Amino acid sequence: MTTLMQNEARVQAYLLPRMGWIRGRLARLVTDPRQRQGVRHKFGDLVIGILAAMLAGKLTVRELERLSERLGLGRDGDGISDSTFSTVVRLLNDDAFKPVLVESIKSMGRRGQLKLVGLRQHWVAIDGKYKTLDHDASGKAQRFQDKDKKSVYWRLGFLRAVLVSAVGSPALGQHVMLPKEKSPKDPDKAKHTGEISNLWSFVTWLRKAYGELTTNFSVDAGLWSRELFARFDEAGLGLFGSIKENKPELHQEAARILRIAQRQEADAESAFEPSSRGMVRRRLWRSTKLDGWNGWKHLRQVVLVEQTTRPRDGGADIVELRYFGTNVGTGHLSPSEMLLLVRRHWAIENDCNWTFDVIMGEDDHTFCTTKNAVLALGILRMIAYNMLQWLRCSHAKQLHPRAAPTPMSWRALHEHIFALWVRLGVTFPRVLAPPKRA
Repeated sequence: MTTLMQNEARVQAYLLPRMGWIRGRLARLVTDPRQRQGVRHKFGDLVIGILAAMLAGKLTVRELERLSERLGLGRDGDGISDSTFSTVVRLLNDDAFKPVLVESIKSMGRRGQLKLVGLRQHWVAIDGKYKTLDHDASGKAQRFQDKDKKSVYWRLGFLRAVLVSAVGSPALGQHVMLPKEKSPKDPDKAKHTGEISNLWSFVTWLRKAYGELTTNFSVDAGLWSRELFARFDEAGLGLFGSIKENKPELHQEAARILRIAQRQEADAESAFEPSSRGMVRRRLWRSTKLDGWNGWKHLRQVVLVEQTTRPRDGGADIVELRYFGTNVGTGHLSPSEMLLLVRRHWAIENDCNWTFDVIMGEDDHTFCTTKNAVLALGILRMIAYNMLQWLRCSHAKQLHPRAAPTPMSWRALHEHIFALWVRLGVTFPRVLAPPKRA
């Protein structure tokens, strides 16, 4: 197995140039939102301090303040107060860090860190996320009131995208689902425009930001419609979507056609693999017979995935059937690729959203939640997450003498990074040299 010293050396060799690169992009792409009068600390030090805390697994604003002291950040090198961090973050526009995130992804591509894994084309998974707040997030959240008419709260909704075809499934961005007035006569009654109505705007932004990297998309059933399906196809974009009961006629017809196909040998099959619930096997059948059915033009393939789970407790096998549809032809998405894509799609939930919630404390430890802070910190969290995922899944992967390499545990990675920060101490600001290549 790799030693602690070897892993720390790998972490340092990757992180320090990347942090220096990000500091340079912050200076070039992000405007300091503060007025000049009374400014004490450099804007770059504030943001780099937040990223350093996220990378080291420090989740509270007090831990952030203590880490800034260890790293010699601030005008006098004696740290930055927690109140200063909170004040600056709440001033940020939620789009402020998006150019840095986009540039960091493009830099990963130039460095060979976005190579395809198991698929012939890149695929982007998109899913929705909601956060409950005690304020309206500068007018971006939806207002709710409890049944007792006394307690008021807000829900902030946004879409997220991850590149599930690349190592570590890096996060590409987020799109806020703004509330919409239901009635101009009753401004208190507002609702989110919804995931479906926001999907195309988000895809348009992703295409503009990343170009050919974002030509194929996978979504859950609640994110697409017949109209959106046609729009994707007309734009030359691939769409792979789950089919559930919210599309009753299509779901019923796809089930009927695929039950007939299921009488034949499966088009693709995986071996039984370990999971949190036991051993899981997936088998896939597909059909091309629904293209044009009931107005569903260019529905080139419908897919059935049968998942069989053998519980750990030795109980009876559990069989689940899931249906999917795509406008991508058989020559561009094979059965084995579809089986892999079905699994990879949930990286947005099992990797990205789970990591943000459980490991990075998005819901419970956000440093600051007022005004635009939640959204601005969300983009910074994506930048940190992408670096951590590359370290875990590739650069500092845990090696075993008698087994295949595995991703490093989150705890071990945070410990390595925190040990690096402690060792650097107040020299930290001076060693953030730009990388040899962008």
